Amino acid sequence: MRIASSPTLRIAAGLLFAALLSIVGYRVCRRWFSHGPEALLERADEMSWLNSWIDAEPLYHQAELGFIQSHQYSKALYARVSQTPAHSESSISVPSQIALLRSDLDLPEATDPETRLRILTILGLLEVNYDSGMARQTWTEVESLASRRHHYLLATRAIGEQGVAAYLLGDITTAKKDVVKAWTVAKALDPGAHIRYASLYGVGLVEMKKYQEALGPLDEAIKVAGKTRGAAYPTIAVTAKIEALSGVGRNEEALALAAEELRRFSDYHLAGHLYQLYQTRAGVYERMGQWDRAISDLRQAAQYAEQLSYWRGLTEADGSLAKAYMHEGALQPALDAINQAIEANKNIPDELYFVPRNLGIKAEILARLGETKSSNDLYEKSADLFDAFLSKVPTPSVERQLLNDMSTVYAGYFASLSDQGRMEDAFRVIERARGRVEAEGLSHHEILTPHAPNSAEQKLTGLNIELLNTDSPVARAHILDEIYATEQQLDRGSNENDSPPTPVGMHELQRELGSSELLLEYVLGDPHSYALAITRNTVHRYTLLPRGQLEQDATRYRSVLKQEKTDPALGQHLFDQLLGAIPEFKEEQQLIVVPDGKLHLLPFAALINAGQFILTSHQVTVSPSGTVFSILKGRAEQLNREDLPYVGVAAWIPKAQPSTFFARIHRAISGPERSELIALPDSEHEVETIGNDLPKPSTILLGEHATETNFKELPLSQYNVIHLALHGYVDPEIPDRSALVFAPENSNVDDGLLQVREIRGLHLSAGLVTLSACDTGIGPTGEEGVENIVNAFIEAGSRSVVSTLWEIQDHAAAELMSNFYAHLGHGEGKAEALRQAQLKILNSGAPPYYWAGFELDGEPNSALTERGARTNIAYRRIQ
Repeated sequence: MRIASSPTLRIAAGLLFAALLSIVGYRVCRRWFSHGPEALLERADEMSWLNSWIDAEPLYHQAELGFIQSHQYSKALYARVSQTPAHSESSISVPSQIALLRSDLDLPEATDPETRLRILTILGLLEVNYDSGMARQTWTEVESLASRRHHYLLATRAIGEQGVAAYLLGDITTAKKDVVKAWTVAKALDPGAHIRYASLYGVGLVEMKKYQEALGPLDEAIKVAGKTRGAAYPTIAVTAKIEALSGVGRNEEALALAAEELRRFSDYHLAGHLYQLYQTRAGVYERMGQWDRAISDLRQAAQYAEQLSYWRGLTEADGSLAKAYMHEGALQPALDAINQAIEANKNIPDELYFVPRNLGIKAEILARLGETKSSNDLYEKSADLFDAFLSKVPTPSVERQLLNDMSTVYAGYFASLSDQGRMEDAFRVIERARGRVEAEGLSHHEILTPHAPNSAEQKLTGLNIELLNTDSPVARAHILDEIYATEQQLDRGSNENDSPPTPVGMHELQRELGSSELLLEYVLGDPHSYALAITRNTVHRYTLLPRGQLEQDATRYRSVLKQEKTDPALGQHLFDQLLGAIPEFKEEQQLIVVPDGKLHLLPFAALINAGQFILTSHQVTVSPSGTVFSILKGRAEQLNREDLPYVGVAAWIPKAQPSTFFARIHRAISGPERSELIALPDSEHEVETIGNDLPKPSTILLGEHATETNFKELPLSQYNVIHLALHGYVDPEIPDRSALVFAPENSNVDDGLLQVREIRGLHLSAGLVTLSACDTGIGPTGEEGVENIVNAFIEAGSRSVVSTLWEIQDHAAAELMSNFYAHLGHGEGKAEALRQAQLKILNSGAPPYYWAGFELDGEPNSALTERGARTNIAYRRIQ
């Protein structure tokens, strides 16, 4: 029976039905489209953009199937290749994956621009871990195509990846420029790239053994990853942090973090991650002296690298394994391992980073096996390749660190050649590393004409002023982070077009030595260290104790002296170790020391022989190398003129404070913090007395007029003597920040900190620069020398620099300096004048703390005035 209904009811029912259909249809459509291939692809791309490739892989797979079903084959190819990074750490070899992606580029579906861009991007990600030359070309193509498609963040990432490839190809200047550019953009706009480039920059610092500095960007990467929703776990940063922690002596923390990471990844069978973890943990075990565990981890790392055909990883792991075997005396396994490392590197012939090191390791093994000729050939090839590598470094600091990384190669070659009796060749080899940065600075020094500060320099000046003016730990931490980021943007140039200076020949050096001069060049190493003793007529090599023992004793003795104490037994012990077995020391009275490692921080004049400090019998000076000594001596003969005046600077003079308040003031700061920049009451008298002692008109900057700006505006190249009685600040982690502290100024042109990076840019012709400030002679040490304020002044053109090895008491410094310049004013040579001033304090009964910290670097013997030429001519006093 049919029931009739009114038109109104039918219309209402129809509308309700339509509404129901629309609601159901919307939900069905939403479910379809949210799980459709386009939506899946979009969600997967969001995840992969944050480097979560493993989590994105199932979505890409579903999207691929959906696109195939809908006959959208270009997008299906896009989805398929996007699954590759998640599989890249499986048992599938990297070369096979790269070959497959290369063939994908030839498919018709790859003509779609977005698909082609995705294939190239994935290809670049794999190639950067396989062949950096290939990767650099691929990322260049990615940058170009991404820019044309208006994917500007991807284009910026491509620039950063080109920088990573450049680093591995040895072009460190380009690497830094590109990575810093990408990192700067990423901080503001791209968290995924921010994590990656902060991680990679930290890894680079770890490679250069700047462990404390590396912790900053590594922690930054970990922090950003933690607060960015959907970001991948920052494996690169965490793994590098393990090594950085160990590098600063926090081995237990490093092992705990390594164990946590191994638990995290072992179940996933991610061979690439596991390779890196075992390789890194092996380094921790090496530092702890647990060589059996280190060897076990390195063998495991090599297996994972071989499984993936990861040639760079195999090169690194087998090279480290060879060194570990060699340490344990297992020469044949060491030779097998290094041969495997060198063979693996042949698959990536453009990558130079590990080649010099591995050739040096093999050379040392062959030398121990008695294969002398083959060893010599490999050592020479290693050194030549390293010279080419150093031609592309961005800063002197990086060059020093790379030289330090190669220190065992140069020391090994020196030992091998000197064992063969080839002393001249052995000297040439060690001089290729020693004082190289200073010699390059002297040979290729450019005059930096005054220029308006660029934006990075202006920002850095402002940040340094903020840092000086705040004592808040939170604010200082934030400002230091900003300073670090700004420093990376400074363009410091490159020495790419400058050939390295030719080391002085041994016979040439002998002709330049005086009749009573002995040059002692130390070469620290394991299992033996050496001292090369060179006089005008003789050359001998002496075998010493291993590096570790010598450095430990030297550090202990220096610590005793800094506490205003003496330890005659330890002083005698060190004398016996370093000088006692060298007959030439007894015959010559003028000692020129070329230190190595932590011997740079040892005051040799305070060593004790038969109850007497050797200062009483010998004149002691220091030089970065025989080559630098030769260059400076030649300049002293060419430029030694008496018509150049004196400039003295004393910024921190008292106003009306009682003198007793300053009885124990030290010329040091630990910040720098403005609150610690207290007055140095004796500094005013010090610089004025010196002005009277020297026979020519003088310029003296005092108090508030002793600003960095006023100092740099002086015609510094015209001054023969520059005396700076200031506070000193030493940054052992970032040596370029070490500085002399001038008076504060109202303008924002300068920050009052004359830092190492600025000192190098000065153009000096001074016969003497005196740094009457604390710790100016200290800094990070290594095979290549010590990185400090002194060497920066030598690079700038000073022929001699007097500095200090520890904090000095203000009154004692002023007294010693007054005596020093009084002797100079009577025509004595610089080294002898300093010795006489030190002897006066020694003979007063004061402990070595008050005199032994003063040291003369550079050319020692030229006089600043003719004997008897002292006059009291007026000086220009700016106060």
